[in-house]
Amino acid sequence: MMKRNILFLILLLPLTLVGQGKGGKFTIQGTMTIDSLRNTAAKVGMVYLSHEVDGETIVVDSAKVKNKRFTFKGTAPAMTEAYTITGFDNGAVSLFLEPGNIIVDAFDARFPVGARVRGTESNDIYAAYQKLNDKVSENARVAMKKLMDEHADIVDIPAEFMPYQTAVFNANTLAYKIAAMKFVAQHYQSPVSLYIIRYGLMHVFVPKFVERELLRALDPSLKSHPMYREIMNMLRSSTLKVGNEGPDFTAVTPDGKTMNLSDLKGKYVLLDFWASWCGPCRREFPFMKQVLKLSEGHDNFVILSYSIDSKKPEWTECIEKNELTHPHWLHVSTLKGWNSDAAKLYKVEAVPRTVLLNPKGQIVAFDLRGEEMVNKIKNILEGVETYE
Repeated sequence: MMKRNILFLILLLPLTLVGQGKGGKFTIQGTMTIDSLRNTAAKVGMVYLSHEVDGETIVVDSAKVKNKRFTFKGTAPAMTEAYTITGFDNGAVSLFLEPGNIIVDAFDARFPVGARVRGTESNDIYAAYQKLNDKVSENARVAMKKLMDEHADIVDIPAEFMPYQTAVFNANTLAYKIAAMKFVAQHYQSPVSLYIIRYGLMHVFVPKFVERELLRALDPSLKSHPMYREIMNMLRSSTLKVGNEGPDFTAVTPDGKTMNLSDLKGKYVLLDFWASWCGPCRREFPFMKQVLKLSEGHDNFVILSYSIDSKKPEWTECIEKNELTHPHWLHVSTLKGWNSDAAKLYKVEAVPRTVLLNPKGQIVAFDLRGEEMVNKIKNILEGVETYE
């Protein structure tokens, strides 16, 4: 109740309405005070505009550095998202890509993470957050130094000093929580708030509070933002259990089409993690075929087999060789092996691994195999058991 009241009071503060990107033209102009690398005497000759997609950094443009200056021009994405300028050997410059003239203030190329960006709504908002964060951090440093000065006689005696240190640490953490929540509430329509929640607040609050209080305080339009989905997936993954909604994910079919797990809402889904090289996985194929035979005449059940293979030929040849084809048997993969995003979200440590989801996307059961799997799904199809 206390947490709800705190956030409710924060939400009464004045609000700043900020839109998302509209796909207009952008320009990024940057200047370096020093254009050499951190670990060598070499100069920065090229910089790259990069974006993270499904855990991989994709370079979308490049620019030459002339007289310590660089410029990017292009069309902004439909939604304002975080991008980086890379090409350094000690980090990158972070910014939000959106229509307008984006200015990267003069910075030392040896320490690009210290660069400040301004000029458009989201970048100005994030710059304000960085300034706020710097202030909170400095106050925390001053408070800790004051404590150490006042208790200099016991600083080197952990058993005596620790209670004081813990109290100040907790006070500093609380100060940050309040400042960051207030900032998010004041910018509840800005996608920047999603990034503040993801990288600033998720680790200091329990998952339930993040979802029920922080995310619900944001404008509903942000639910379509990729970062919103990432946060929700992380929350669902952290509370992965029967009755909770399973994380969503995107993968690719053998013929190159993209699909989401959420596309299958409205049906029971047997999510099957497997690999072509997995003997126990292959021993489950007859049982899955048996289930699919039972499902004939029913439109409310599908198997979604997610391969953790890393080579497409091995994946697709196994599907063909074992006749794993049926209108209700769908196949997807990202060909990232154990680094597959969905495998991480569903905490897959060994295969086969199955997760049965109901039409609402909630988890019904884990690791159903063999006859147990057949009987469970048979009962669902016949209406003996329902989980809707």
